[in-house]
Amino acid sequence: MTTTIRETVSPGAVPDGGRIPGFEPHPWLAGPHLQTILARFWPWPRRPLPSTYAEVEAGDGDRLSVLESIPEGWSPGGPSALLIHGLAGCARSPYVVRVGSRLASLGVRVVRMNLRGAGSGFGLARSFYHGGRSEDLRAVAAWIARRAPGSPIALVGFSLGANLALKLAGESAERPVEGLDCVVAANPPLDLDACCWRIQEPRNRIYDRSFLRTLRAEVARLHAAFPDLDLVDVAAARSLLQFDELYTAPLNGFGSAADYYARSSAGPLIPRIEVPGLVIHAEDDPFVPPGPFWSIEFPPSLALEMIPQGGHLGYLSRKPWWGDRRWLDARITAWLVSRWELGATTGTRPLGHDPDRGEAPRRPESHVRQHFQ
Repeated sequence: MTTTIRETVSPGAVPDGGRIPGFEPHPWLAGPHLQTILARFWPWPRRPLPSTYAEVEAGDGDRLSVLESIPEGWSPGGPSALLIHGLAGCARSPYVVRVGSRLASLGVRVVRMNLRGAGSGFGLARSFYHGGRSEDLRAVAAWIARRAPGSPIALVGFSLGANLALKLAGESAERPVEGLDCVVAANPPLDLDACCWRIQEPRNRIYDRSFLRTLRAEVARLHAAFPDLDLVDVAAARSLLQFDELYTAPLNGFGSAADYYARSSAGPLIPRIEVPGLVIHAEDDPFVPPGPFWSIEFPPSLALEMIPQGGHLGYLSRKPWWGDRRWLDARITAWLVSRWELGATTGTRPLGHDPDRGEAPRRPESHVRQHFQ
């Protein structure tokens, strides 16, 4: 089952007269594993994304790190986008940088957050992010609202970050998020339990082992930085499911991995979402099965585009669209162009030098300073 894309936007904003093309995979990259793996290494046009580093209080003694890019010409009331990375990623993950660069070039104020303890946020938190910490997104959204009063805010999440974005959007029906205007989610694991079982299948164990290896290293690093924390032997974990049973669940107040998945999955909250939004997913995603999407009643304002192929955050297309073959990046951007009626493709150019022409400075001692990509 596949949705039909009928959306068009202003011809001046998107190429091809504003038509949104459906995704057709590159003929050499038709399989889900090729799409998923090669998307990490496929070349992409580098666009400047100078940014300012800042730290945001999480409310429990921990702090979160963010990178904010304010394009030249942005004025109060202009749109802002909060970008949220996935598992084992950070604010510098290529998919986050690419979409952030596109949006900034169109005049959108872009904030790329590091989930708790990730990226440049390591050392700022004594705990680690997980699929249910939507309160951290709420804290950063509130920070944006204070800095940019009246700005419509989009939550743009990828993979685990997409689950968090949808979870917060659902929660906002009862606890409003100031300035929240819309939500965009790419390949969200709406049912974390189903995903953990799917990723353990023999054909998908490469992903399970990769994530597990990264998480073990991050836990070891965290406990080395904070030796007073209770030490948990995660070496015994042989899968993400076992890792969550040994570490994520008990350290975050969940009774078990199953309890963590049930209370953190965004799926049950989808019907409550009131803001407009877009969910993009591929039926052949190796570790986020499509079944839960069809069992959820999506509200009229939240569009679901289920694509037959594309893998997990892959979507390397047969033909270039809007600059390259990365269909997902362009699709997310086009939806926000339509939502906010953004201008021509040239847009505005962020201030600062090209990050490819200089070394990024280290994280500053102060809470705010200039930082590049």
